[in-house]
Amino acid sequence: MIVAVLDHIWQSTLFAACVGLLTLVLHNNGARTRYWLWFAASLKFLVPFSVLILLGSAVAPVQAPSIIAEPSATVVVRQIALPFSHAVPISVVPTPVPQWDWAAALLVVWALGFVLVLAMWGIRFFKLASAVGSAADLPLKAPVPVKASPSFLEPGLVGIFRPVLLLPEGILTRLSAQEMNGIMAHELCHLRNRDNLTAAIHMLIEAVFWFYPLTWWLGARLIAERERACDEAVMECGSDPEVYAEGILKVCKFYIHSPLACAAGISGADLKKRMETIMMNKIATRLNTAKKFLLGTTAFVVVALPLAAGMIAVRPAAALAQNATQPAPTPDVIARRLAEQQQPRKIAPFDPKLFDNYAGYYELSPGAVFILTRDGNHYFAQLTGQPKIEIYPESGTKFFYTVVAAQLSFVTDAQGKATGLVLHQNGLEQPAKRISETEAKALEAALQQRIMNNAPSPGTEAFIRHHIEAMEKGKPDYSGMTPALAAAARDQNAQASQLIRKLGAFQSIKFVKVSPQGVDVYDVTFEHGQTEWYISPLGPDGKVGRLFFRPIP
Repeated sequence: MIVAVLDHIWQSTLFAACVGLLTLVLHNNGARTRYWLWFAASLKFLVPFSVLILLGSAVAPVQAPSIIAEPSATVVVRQIALPFSHAVPISVVPTPVPQWDWAAALLVVWALGFVLVLAMWGIRFFKLASAVGSAADLPLKAPVPVKASPSFLEPGLVGIFRPVLLLPEGILTRLSAQEMNGIMAHELCHLRNRDNLTAAIHMLIEAVFWFYPLTWWLGARLIAERERACDEAVMECGSDPEVYAEGILKVCKFYIHSPLACAAGISGADLKKRMETIMMNKIATRLNTAKKFLLGTTAFVVVALPLAAGMIAVRPAAALAQNATQPAPTPDVIARRLAEQQQPRKIAPFDPKLFDNYAGYYELSPGAVFILTRDGNHYFAQLTGQPKIEIYPESGTKFFYTVVAAQLSFVTDAQGKATGLVLHQNGLEQPAKRISETEAKALEAALQQRIMNNAPSPGTEAFIRHHIEAMEKGKPDYSGMTPALAAAARDQNAQASQLIRKLGAFQSIKFVKVSPQGVDVYDVTFEHGQTEWYISPLGPDGKVGRLFFRPIP
């Protein structure tokens, strides 16, 4: 979570920097344009680019192919009926696991800051609400109710959805009619532009990101530009600059500043700079075609790039599908992968809460499901029919076993949530698609039913007979195997064929049981001995994904 927040903050900071460059280009144009640019920079803190990326993946016209989980390939001679049934310890470099949960501590600190900021603003809001409650109606014509308050608050627009123009008592005697008209025009400009609403939104952003100075700096820029924009609007209406400036100075002299940014007053921002700008009475230039094009292009790029990224990377699990449909790896590839998989692994620092994106169910083959769980700072993987085994982080997306030379890597979407995993073992890379808990429970129920029925799966006996016959002829047939199993079978063909030849002629085959792992167990009798065979049910494509046999003493 911390990594995701930091990633979002630097992206928002970069966006704000780009906005700053645009405001420099538009420094001679109207303040309202710059105001909306700064407000866009503020909103970026509420909208991570990952949301746009996710939206792009959702609306992508081309759907990703379905994930075809490559079944778990078991070797033909090696006594590994399922990926983790045989313990092969490997070297592990232990790293002390920190006991202090920094993520939780930081969350508590953030929550305290968030509550304090809201409490501070809440106190100010109630004081402002009290002033409105004690105010009396004034018979002035305006689009909103006008009230006179006994407080010393400056004239201001109070409220978001039902705003009230709050004036201090006696202001009509302190300011001339022309000065008062300028002040009223200024506040009504705030009303037309809904400055209180946008200020409230930014205040929420300041509360959420109270620890980040940039958000508070953006708040100051928003106040400065909105006040300047209202000054420009008043001057464009023909008000006398000297009279208008004098009215603002009198307000600053006799009354106090509005306590909340979402209650727009008259004296906000750099007063000296505002006075200079008002007295210069310089008319802001309108946006020309080139600047309009620049703004439009920038907006398009900011939105289009994340959307395009999501569309290009639509359904990252498509990589699993591609991996699953690739031909069987060559012996050289298997040897290279096996050497890498057997290398010593080192535990890497890892935020335990990130594992929640990986926890769940993954179908490795028909009836064989990985269950990934977390217990505090410990992570576990359990394959159907096997015990729960602890795994250790090697990186942010890859974990390893210590009881066998095998690893699990995760394929994630734009939000970091796993869409599938890949089992790295025996020189193979076998993908598994993520399934729901309901699907996993249904597969478990089907397996238990098969075990209770104790009946062989259709086609398994015929496959064993054909496979033995092909090996006896010296022409092994791999067409009925998945690519992963075919690769393992080719790698061990010499050993398997030699064993079959020593056993002599095939005589009979007898079904024994359905194992807890969901494979059919057969006793096969030869002229000079007996063997025990384990075979998985045929997949939807009619191919076998797991096969193992051994001599019976």
